[in-house]
Amino acid sequence: MNFFNEISETINSGKAAVLCVVIGAEGSTPRKPGSKMLVLADGTISGTIGGGSIEKQAIDDAVAMMNTDITEVKSYNLANDLEMHCGGRMTVFFEPLLAQPQLVIFGAGHVGKALAKMAAIGGFKVVAADNREGIFGSWSQGLAETYEMPFEEAAEKINFHANSYIVATTYNHSFDSEVVAMLIGKPHKYIGMIGSKRKVELARKRLSDEFGLATPQIDSIDMPIGVPIACETPEDIAISILAKIIDAKNTSNR
Repeated sequence: MNFFNEISETINSGKAAVLCVVIGAEGSTPRKPGSKMLVLADGTISGTIGGGSIEKQAIDDAVAMMNTDITEVKSYNLANDLEMHCGGRMTVFFEPLLAQPQLVIFGAGHVGKALAKMAAIGGFKVVAADNREGIFGSWSQGLAETYEMPFEEAAEKINFHANSYIVATTYNHSFDSEVVAMLIGKPHKYIGMIGSKRKVELARKRLSDEFGLATPQIDSIDMPIGVPIACETPEDIAISILAKIIDAKNTSNR
């Protein structure tokens, strides 16, 4: 398989990975600038930057920065630092590869549908789940990856990853609480729940008393979701929600 195709497939699959590229080589080194290696979260690799101690150290360094947004450049003295007989020095560029941002919407009603349309335009891969039969019948084909099934079942089938943004906008507020309680332990970058201030107060109590969530977990849930603008229509609410998600996405990448 072409190395760059493999990078693309890795990103599209939602797997965490780090790309390692040799950008400098002095003296006797096992590989030259341009050599590439892809490191997955479990330490498995594709490609090579030379084998031996240098490759093992680079793999360890790549795994340590997995799922971050920060690129790094590291320089290795092959003789003094890694006890490699070839000597020399190699400089390696590390770039964590984040999957395409994925917006996971639980609740496919008016707000969820409007949010899906706007998020797709904004570059998100959209995934939506709802337990109502036929709810996705009015959705444009290809707009989202849809799961028409009980929320518990959808939670197990959806491929969450470190670049997932989760939103609970179901038709029943008790479902919203259940959804965020189910999903708080899934990989994600952001999780939020729709609701009035009063409903949020009740949800916080329920998440603690009924679902056993600790205060730091509850505090990590953005509720009520959205930026504070005067909303009237589902589209207004969707804009408010998406604005908050975009802010969270861009802030985390700085």
